[in-house]
Amino acid sequence: MTTTLIPQLLDAGLSAIQLASGDGIQLRITHVALGDAGYTPNAGQSGLHHEVVRYPVADGRIVGPRQLHLTALADDSAEFWVREVGFILESGVCLAVWSDPNRALAYKQGGLELLLAYDLTLSGVPPDSVIVQSTGAGLNLHLAEELASLAGAQIASQLVDLQQDAQLAALHTGLEDLAARTMRRTTEHANQLTALADTNRRAALRLDQLANQQSSAHDRLLEIQVASAAAILDLQTHAVKGVMK
Repeated sequence: MTTTLIPQLLDAGLSAIQLASGDGIQLRITHVALGDAGYTPNAGQSGLHHEVVRYPVADGRIVGPRQLHLTALADDSAEFWVREVGFILESGVCLAVWSDPNRALAYKQGGLELLLAYDLTLSGVPPDSVIVQSTGAGLNLHLAEELASLAGAQIASQLVDLQQDAQLAALHTGLEDLAARTMRRTTEHANQLTALADTNRRAALRLDQLANQQSSAHDRLLEIQVASAAAILDLQTHAVKGVMK
């Protein structure tokens, strides 16, 4: 899959084009530089903000007066998100830079061949002032498209895996929070049941005390009634004896 880029032409690159045009020379793009910094490029910068790797152009062709198609093969152990791309001239001057502060262009995985295929549009330069110098590797463009598509599919799969990992991590965290809340509620309920049982025990003891007090009062009342009855009988006995005399 070919990526169309409209990079920021740098002041250094424009100066090189002006000098070469005055001498009737075409400048050659020989390398593609990749970095992991995302930002909005400006003409005053001299290169990438954080270049990680640089690859020679493997193949390319002129598509239009100001449009080039070029490919490069990334097959080293570097691993990072590609967020900036620089196009390097034969002299080592960085001609133009593409970058975006919000998105990455691709993911470069170590040990995996990644075919870089770009349609490069240069605005504000004389037609045919810049060409591509390849290594002569002769990469088949049709094969390049297929390899790039496979790389894109693999990147998409990696993104899905990362998203699934993030979702699983979030689910695991949610389950841990739920378990913690459930444990707290269970502990609170257990404490409430313990307090209720203690209250019931104290109430039962109080009822026993009241029952004992009531029983004692009842026994005392019976004693008083018996004593009263005995006193009445005694009075009646004395009264009868007095009458008989």
